[in-house]
Amino acid sequence: MNRLEKYVYERVKRSPRLKYFLRDTYQSLCDFIPVPPQRSAYPIIAREGYFFGFHDKCPFSIDDSMLLAGRYDIPLRMPEQNDPLSVGFFSGPEYTSFQKIGVTYAWNWHQGCMLQWRGRESEIVYNDFMSGCLVSRIHSLNTGKLRTVEFALGAVSPDGCWGLSYSFPRVNCLMPGYGYVNGHDDSLHEMAPASSGLTLVDLESGEGRMLFSIAQIAAQRREPSMEGARHFFSHCLFSPSSKRFVFLHRWIRSNVRQRWSRMISSDLQGQDIYFFPTEDMVSHIAWRDEHYLLAYCRIPNSGDRYVLFRDLFPEEVNVIGEHSFDSDGHPSFAPAGRWFVTDTYPDRFRVASLILYDCTEHKRYTVARLKSPKAFASLSQYKHWSCDLHPRWNRNGTMLCFDSTHTGQRALCTLSLGEDIVQSRVREL
Repeated sequence: MNRLEKYVYERVKRSPRLKYFLRDTYQSLCDFIPVPPQRSAYPIIAREGYFFGFHDKCPFSIDDSMLLAGRYDIPLRMPEQNDPLSVGFFSGPEYTSFQKIGVTYAWNWHQGCMLQWRGRESEIVYNDFMSGCLVSRIHSLNTGKLRTVEFALGAVSPDGCWGLSYSFPRVNCLMPGYGYVNGHDDSLHEMAPASSGLTLVDLESGEGRMLFSIAQIAAQRREPSMEGARHFFSHCLFSPSSKRFVFLHRWIRSNVRQRWSRMISSDLQGQDIYFFPTEDMVSHIAWRDEHYLLAYCRIPNSGDRYVLFRDLFPEEVNVIGEHSFDSDGHPSFAPAGRWFVTDTYPDRFRVASLILYDCTEHKRYTVARLKSPKAFASLSQYKHWSCDLHPRWNRNGTMLCFDSTHTGQRALCTLSLGEDIVQSRVREL
């Protein structure tokens, strides 16, 4: 954002209707100025008709030989109850050969079907809808066997032992575009239900145990904005050791675009709960290592920033890239923790940036700028089909994978950094 855009944003960010009206009007006026659909410092391979989902899961297999993907067959609209998404993986040179392993009816455009690898096993996990219930499937590539766990999962632990489950129908109701049109929750009418919460699932036995309910968390550290609000959980993520996890507690009043969020961590017993020192807003999260995690959030006296927190230590709060970032994005760390990748939302020309940040040298590198056609702008709060880049690393930290519409279609893309990232001599635009 330039200075004028930042000035306007800071004054309208708490008024969603006005903010989105101004954004959409501004971008419509800028549509008359032609810009190239793609500028990149590195070659990009786009696989049209495929996408992965969110930034907080790695689509690459442990040996980087396979790349998870979903193949869609519907036009640009919200998924409906009977719309399938084919699930599978790419392999071969430059990941050009797709192998389908199944079909799911529990998916959305932003997070897919929570497709992910189970630990270091050759097993693929994804959510599905069967016999009137949301479930997760675990597909073994070694045996071809498919088994069902009676919980839809938001995250799988790095060791492959555990999953975390919350109410996707509730998310679909209160944050459209991030839940599933399929599924049922009897407590949707309740403001903060005691029957719905965060459940820890044993992926071997399939058994689940609720760690705490929405009602229990909503009753702690009450804030004025919670009065008359409807609460829900989303965006859970295990720490690298699989011993702790973080999640977002969110609430809305009458407008689904105006929500408040706070970030909370816990151990696997639902104990040792920690409320991070944020203020009103937390959007996207990435663990750097077992103790530190990055979030784009609002903190007292600093506004909206990328902030590196130490779990359980409220005194360790450090703004990252204070002069390098002025807008939200979707971060994830390379394996060694020195670099993180993130993106921006489309600017006034509907161009999004793909960004690397060196935490040692404190330097930002813009490696690609990609245009999103206006058709992918979500003009309704209930029809959220836009495509964020959601960048992710491969396992050895030399390649980026992201979703993009710069070709005119939603596509799963890869960009190889090769030895440049190893030798810390990244090219930029």
